Amino acid sequence: MRVVLTGGGGFLGSHVARVLLQQGTFTDSSGRTREISELVVADLNAVSQSWASDGRVRQVVGDITSPQILESVITPECGAVFHFAAMLKADASKDFSAALNFNVRATIDLLERCRMLGTKPKFFFASSIGVYANGHDTIDNFTRHAPVSSYGSHKAIGELLIDDFSRTGAIDGRGLRYPMVLTRPGRNDTSVSGTMSGIIREPMLGADFAIPFDPELRMPVTSAHKAAEMSVRVNDLAAEQLTEGRVINMPSLNVSVSELAAAVGNRGGREVGALSWKADPAIARIFKGRPQAVDNRWALESGLEADADANAIIDHFVDDYCD
Repeated sequence: MRVVLTGGGGFLGSHVARVLLQQGTFTDSSGRTREISELVVADLNAVSQSWASDGRVRQVVGDITSPQILESVITPECGAVFHFAAMLKADASKDFSAALNFNVRATIDLLERCRMLGTKPKFFFASSIGVYANGHDTIDNFTRHAPVSSYGSHKAIGELLIDDFSRTGAIDGRGLRYPMVLTRPGRNDTSVSGTMSGIIREPMLGADFAIPFDPELRMPVTSAHKAAEMSVRVNDLAAEQLTEGRVINMPSLNVSVSELAAAVGNRGGREVGALSWKADPAIARIFKGRPQAVDNRWALESGLEADADANAIIDHFVDDYCD
């Protein structure tokens, strides 16, 4: 059957594509194991990653807000949709109308197209812990949503839509709320997650890096590898297993910046750049009050996994970009 992946050229979406192709199957809404005969990757730009040469991949380059694109990819042959396309926080804060159109209206259009099929496809929604308010030390699946950004609000709206379309039987929806996803490879990435990624990326590429964060800052993080693996695993769960909600928190490694830096500094077997500390008050304000940890108990009891430690996250980056 066909699986549709929006945002497949993005940092996390591309990892999900790789996992789907490696697994080769998915569990549909009736509980049957289906072979992935076609992976349709819809993105604004053509994908150049190595997995894109797989014969099962069909690229659709264009805007998912286009009705013509939706009609061409969401057809009765589609058994599952992974929705990762989004306008991220920094861009969403600059252009409210465009973000609302891309993050909310396009999601509604995708869901409506699935509803019109009448086949109840699986629908995986990529959400974020940005749906939570500041002031929570630890969050779980029952922590109240109270986003403080347009991006977080759009994700919270998306979660409600997943619940409602699932309740009516139009889709079999589910999803994950991701924490900060590491390690972004772009050396010119000035986003907060890109800067945090620099703690791993730059030394592993042999460059020195001045860390602008408070050493004692704690936060939940995940590698893109583990996030992709768990996304596919959650998609394969039966709806009855989602006892704490259709969209749940990604099991995360709860770590401090100093612990992450120490793991980099202790790496052996390769020459790494030096880390130093140079606090940036503007970045400190961004993180003030953000959740410091995710309660992983339900996820772990349900067969999901977090990265074992900071070294596991570093290993993924080295394997992907350094060897």
